[in-house]
Amino acid sequence: MRCKYCNARLAVHDIWCMQCGKQTPVIKNELYSMKSFSETWKAYKSKMSSSLPGAGFAIILGLIPIAVLIWLFSGIIQLECNTATQMLLNLFIKSLAFSLFIPFILIAFNPICKHNDYHLKLSEMFSALRSYPRYFLWTLINALYFCLIYIICFGLPNFASAPILRLVWLVLVNYWVAIALPSLVLMEEMSYNPWKAIKKSYQHFQDVRWNIYLLVLVLAILNALGCLFFWLLLIPEALILPLSLYALRDYTRRLIDFELLNYRL
Repeated sequence: MRCKYCNARLAVHDIWCMQCGKQTPVIKNELYSMKSFSETWKAYKSKMSSSLPGAGFAIILGLIPIAVLIWLFSGIIQLECNTATQMLLNLFIKSLAFSLFIPFILIAFNPICKHNDYHLKLSEMFSALRSYPRYFLWTLINALYFCLIYIICFGLPNFASAPILRLVWLVLVNYWVAIALPSLVLMEEMSYNPWKAIKKSYQHFQDVRWNIYLLVLVLAILNALGCLFFWLLLIPEALILPLSLYALRDYTRRLIDFELLNYRL
């Protein structure tokens, strides 16, 4: 393969031409996240039922408690935020509450990263409970980040921030999601601790960040629709959640295979 700009010879996994510095077609072709998602869907759609037991575990112990917490904090439980101390305590309580249940969903990465297939058994989820502390730590790191940017962008009581920082907050949230989610797979595939996995994702996946964000956005929309109809049919989210996990696994594995972890050292 040769660079279309300077005709220099390119390696199969080269993202940038070493001679002229131009981007190669790899990101738009082999590393296009929607191409990976399409391949995941084709492999998964004929095996959907084999992931239902594990998905049920994640929904019952993770998703439903999170939905209950959202309902409680939105109206039933009123936490005072009149002072800086009260606001910080409020953020701490909410962060800890959500962090207790989110890992019950994320531990699914432990079994699915041990194979290339598309099944998630109930027994595998019970075995994955041993990895709960790692995912709890990962969740706490992310909760700390979200608390910090919330305080910076929205300010403390009696100490307001500039309105433009609301838009900055939105950008930071979306950008961080594209950094954090691939790190879940890196924790399993590369045996990294949560902090190192997040750091590696930030350092080495910069060139494909928009592709990661596009994949996350599509998965977020699908899961939102799945949750919307979950109460009516009890099935959609149980099928969409495993698809989301497999899609993240497969795309991150593709990034690893293309030696992106060897870039930006």
